[in-house]
Amino acid sequence: MIPQSYSQRVHFYYCILVALKINAKTRKSGGIRGKNNFLLKWLRNAQNNTIFHPDITSEIEWLRGKIISSGPDADLEPMLQYVYETAKRAETMRLGS
Repeated sequence: MIPQSYSQRVHFYYCILVALKINAKTRKSGGIRGKNNFLLKWLRNAQNNTIFHPDITSEIEWLRGKIISSGPDADLEPMLQYVYETAKRAETMRLGS
């Protein structure tokens, strides 16, 4: 079950990063606070609509908590990008073995 969770995480973080990019292009800049509000709404929708694999639920809850605890002015996009790239590397190494 663990190997599949890597690809689930890669997919989830890819989707959240794409959603952030689309949001940035289609809305007037709300700055970091606007980005965080968007992320919180996006994560709540993802959780309520069970869009992603059940393994991702804990990831969604962790991220929502991280955004809230980091404060409204913390830009978490670089962290999201880092987690995505790390999960992608882990998946690539797993598939390569």
